[in-house]
Amino acid sequence: MRILFDGGLPVAYGQAYVTSRELPDMDRAFAGQANGLCGAGDPGTLFLMTGTSDGQVHLTIELHEREPPPAAEGWEEVVEVSLQPRAARAGLVPWGDGALAELELPERSYRVRYCAAGMDEGRDPFGGFNPDEIEAGDYTYMDQRPDRYLLCFWPAPPTADAIVRQTSGAAAYWHGWAARLPAPPTLEQQIRAVEEDRRERQRRAEEYRLREEARRWGGRAPSDRLRLVKGNVFGLARVDRDLVDGVAEAGDAVQRRVAIWAARHAFAYAGIADLDWLAPAWAALENGEPLPAEFTDGMALLTRIEGAPLVTFSLATIRPLHQLHHGLDDDMLSGPVNRVAMALPALTAAAQPDPLQAALEALWAAVTAYGSDRGVFLAEVRRAFPVTDREGPL
Repeated sequence: MRILFDGGLPVAYGQAYVTSRELPDMDRAFAGQANGLCGAGDPGTLFLMTGTSDGQVHLTIELHEREPPPAAEGWEEVVEVSLQPRAARAGLVPWGDGALAELELPERSYRVRYCAAGMDEGRDPFGGFNPDEIEAGDYTYMDQRPDRYLLCFWPAPPTADAIVRQTSGAAAYWHGWAARLPAPPTLEQQIRAVEEDRRERQRRAEEYRLREEARRWGGRAPSDRLRLVKGNVFGLARVDRDLVDGVAEAGDAVQRRVAIWAARHAFAYAGIADLDWLAPAWAALENGEPLPAEFTDGMALLTRIEGAPLVTFSLATIRPLHQLHHGLDDDMLSGPVNRVAMALPALTAAAQPDPLQAALEALWAAVTAYGSDRGVFLAEVRRAFPVTDREGPL
């Protein structure tokens, strides 16, 4: 036998704990038990009740190799529970404090005997001292509580808890309280509750995902084809979702024509469509060929067109993230823009390998170039390509 602890145990609210994980919940610790002094229902923990509400009691903790002899007659209360520690070390923890001591419990399963004496005396706030004889400011009586306790561990398989001996009114009260607690859920009920919680979390996650997807796509979920599109397509979806659906249903050939048409209109609106040196780029688009390398660097093109080095700046906002997708596009599109800078991405967009991505990104570049006149452009798209004119969900 080894003594793991022998000394004063501070208690508050008549509680202390042995735990190899987080602190136990009081109801879970005792629910389904016969005894109300040592709760072991919260896995890996013990919830210890004392007669003293606030003060320091004496506690001895023993570790035995096998079941010890029955508790001596001096122990008025004796209960037994089973404990399966979650770690090789457990802490003896007073209420509202850190571990007072570490207990080495290397076995996987223990039987635990909790013995008490003087619990009724411990319920007396002054612990048997005459309050009239205690000097003002003298609280040493709090460290001289009349109740004492013994906790014995020995290796044993799990079995039900038991009240071995009951004497005091304090113990009877706590045993009665524990007996009135609702029975804990069965293992089957716990498994079912975990599974139902998992399904509910999955349902809510999927509901959030679909709602967030619909928000990003302008109010309704995209088709499977649209989900495959990469690049910046959400801006156009928020400006004209019906047009996006129409373009998605138009077919590859129409989508490619839309892309080139949108790029030409964006450049025309910006006043740069007739630049002679752009001819190879337009020829490549019409022939379905990759853009020549000199037309793939948008910044270089803008520098060549503007005739001066560019000044780069950033736009920042303190709006909440959810507001960035509700109104900020309109604010930005309706303000003054550099039409050339906004139109140029339409050229590289129209050359994208995926015709749908090419069409949507070129349209978006044109929309940003048109700015406050974007309604005129979007109407022109529908007139030029009636097959793209959709209204509402597909």
